[in-house]
Amino acid sequence: MTMQISDKVDVDYVPVEAEPLHKQRWRSETVRLVAVDFPPHTKCLYHQHLKYGVYLVVTPMNMMEYPHGEEPRPLVHEKGSVFCRDHTKDKLIHSAATLDKPAFLIEIELLKEKADVMPNGHLPLHPGIKNFKNDPECRVYGFELQNDDQAEIALNLPTEAVLVALDDCEVEITKALSDKQEDTTHQVVLKVGDDVQLLAGKFKIKFVSSASKKAQFHLVEVY
Repeated sequence: MTMQISDKVDVDYVPVEAEPLHKQRWRSETVRLVAVDFPPHTKCLYHQHLKYGVYLVVTPMNMMEYPHGEEPRPLVHEKGSVFCRDHTKDKLIHSAATLDKPAFLIEIELLKEKADVMPNGHLPLHPGIKNFKNDPECRVYGFELQNDDQAEIALNLPTEAVLVALDDCEVEITKALSDKQEDTTHQVVLKVGDDVQLLAGKFKIKFVSSASKKAQFHLVEVY
């Protein structure tokens, strides 16, 4: 596909779904999760984003971004950073390139049409954990679990969510069921950037182990 806007130079581009470094991990009716993994000194194809994107920076990022029709700009973020871009508005066409370090981030692409997004203004924020982003489309949280009195967190999710690990770790995830059913517990080994889909409901996430005796996580609630 080739695009020309006024006097801007033509550029060949593909939909983001066809860009080789943007690898879809899974897709539901409301979310498409993409692992974006760049080796050093690598530039991706020009591609277009059309959905609202939540970007979770899993490793330190030092890249150059090449938006079509604009000057190149640095794309620099620390591990654990979060940024969101509403591509339903900007219809972004761009490329990006790493310098001497690799880059790894998770993109959570929100698939709902704007008219179908549930209003979340009446929903309270989760107490005791950092809120990175509070938009109508989603809320993004960050928290850390470690091998002490901060080994467990309880969440009451009003909607579906995605949990992403920023460190290698093992956790125990318990979902509270009805009074007539026993709670379900799963022990999960997570590598950096691995994710867990969570449906609405009450959960406990308990730290089990990691090499550094602590682990960071992002939680993205999707409305």
